[in-house]
Amino acid sequence: MRQLLTAILRFLLRHALQFALFIVILLAGRLLLAEWRAYSAGSEAVAALRLAADGADDHGAGLAAAATARVNALQHASQAAIAARLAHVQAQLTALRARQQPSLFTLPLPDTHTLALHAQDEAARRVEIEVLAQEARYLTSLQAALKGEDARHTLARLHAQHVQAYAALQNNLRQRRELEARHPLAAHLPGNDAHTQLSRLEAEGQRLREINLQAYQAWQAQRARTGAATHAAHPAPFAIDEQALSGALAPVHAAIAAGESQLARNWIARWRAPVMDVAPTAALLVLSAILLPLIIKAFFYFVLAPVAARLPPLSIARELQLAGSSLPLPPQGESRISAVSQGLLLQPGQRMLIHPEYLQSSPVSSTKRTQWLLDWRFPFTSLAAGMVALTHLHSDEQACVTISASDDPLLEVAVVHLPAGSALVFQPRGLVGLVCDSNEPLAISSHWRLGSLHAWLTLQLRFIVFRGPVTLIVRGCRGVRLERAGQGRSISQSATLGFTTDVLYSTLRSETFIPYLRGQQALLNDRFDGDNGVYLYEETPRHGKQPGKVGSWFEGFTDAILKVFGI
Repeated sequence: MRQLLTAILRFLLRHALQFALFIVILLAGRLLLAEWRAYSAGSEAVAALRLAADGADDHGAGLAAAATARVNALQHASQAAIAARLAHVQAQLTALRARQQPSLFTLPLPDTHTLALHAQDEAARRVEIEVLAQEARYLTSLQAALKGEDARHTLARLHAQHVQAYAALQNNLRQRRELEARHPLAAHLPGNDAHTQLSRLEAEGQRLREINLQAYQAWQAQRARTGAATHAAHPAPFAIDEQALSGALAPVHAAIAAGESQLARNWIARWRAPVMDVAPTAALLVLSAILLPLIIKAFFYFVLAPVAARLPPLSIARELQLAGSSLPLPPQGESRISAVSQGLLLQPGQRMLIHPEYLQSSPVSSTKRTQWLLDWRFPFTSLAAGMVALTHLHSDEQACVTISASDDPLLEVAVVHLPAGSALVFQPRGLVGLVCDSNEPLAISSHWRLGSLHAWLTLQLRFIVFRGPVTLIVRGCRGVRLERAGQGRSISQSATLGFTTDVLYSTLRSETFIPYLRGQQALLNDRFDGDNGVYLYEETPRHGKQPGKVGSWFEGFTDAILKVFGI
């Protein structure tokens, strides 16, 4: 019953967490989509407004040039021609002002295309109004000059027009205040007579303001002419007021500024520019990360590895001035020398150093103690190879000791006897113990080969050499084999445990490039030559089984360091 409840609770908890995760993902996706739509719409709106502003600037420049040429051509025209042109300009102004659409740049429009059309139309309309208004004012002044009316009469008439326009404007303001006072709420709510009447009064007030402004400007111009000279003179050549023309597009520029301000608050817009700035560099880095390993591997495979293969092999016995001798081989066709367990006869006067987990059984009469390092002359090698906290065993009489890899069912152990005068280059990672004379120091030496390209390509710059007489207890996954080098043998580097010093050691490039490129094979294999030389290897190596596919970068780094030190 308890197991059933536990299973039900786990089922419910797992699916509840999945439900919560789906909610979070959907909400995040919806928020992201909304932000992206807002950013896209805002960007398109600002682009449309910018396009409208640029088009209006070009359109205004063309209109200004045409108006300048047209008005200056009327400098010596008749009063009838000037009046006809002024009437035509005023008719155009009236038509353009009637096309005004309130809140064009503030009300939301259905789509970007509609916004672009409205923005272009409104910007062009405002520019045309400004150019025509300047032309109308100039034609008015020109018409007044040509008529030769009395300056004071004209000034009084224009002042009266201004006063009349101002009075009409004040009357309009008074009517609006009275209407708002009578209907303070209904006047601002659409759909009733009070609001309709207020809208009509506001439109009329806008028209009266423009009329009042024109009357005031005409009066001011006439007063200036009256004060300047007694007789009316032709005004200066017509020129467009560029500052006023730019001011006509103020709503468009305000709408652009508002759109940019809104975009600045969008987090996609805030991150887009920095991301786009570093995107080319990031793409280059990704491309480098893809291509650089290929280039390096191709260089190693097609350049360095063939060069190393043509170099003479490395003879440890000759280079290190060692006298190598072959090890006893197993019977013909039986290179396997390992088993799940091995029995050793420990003679009086001998000592055994072994990992405690490999010591399966031993006589009760034997003496045991702990030896912290395999050899105090090589503390780093002993620590890196795991040869620490060893069991030191000796006996005053012959003792039979059984050795077995009890901690791993895939490991087997082998016993390698090195007679006196023989030497074996061995990697301490495969060593689990040894037997040597109690009164003799352990004959171990290390040798660096920094001048060998074989050593650099395999990263094995240091060789550990064991000299006989000594018996090495070796471990290997799925078994250990001992074979004669003969006329040349090649094996995987990760499988090599050791070889005698009379072996000619070299490297051989892997047969195919694609497996090496994919990390399925190492670049180089170990090659052993020599009729009397033998080499030792494990059948299924665990270290470096898949080159380039280590469990983590730290593990790969430490493996490379240990390989450099020959461990």
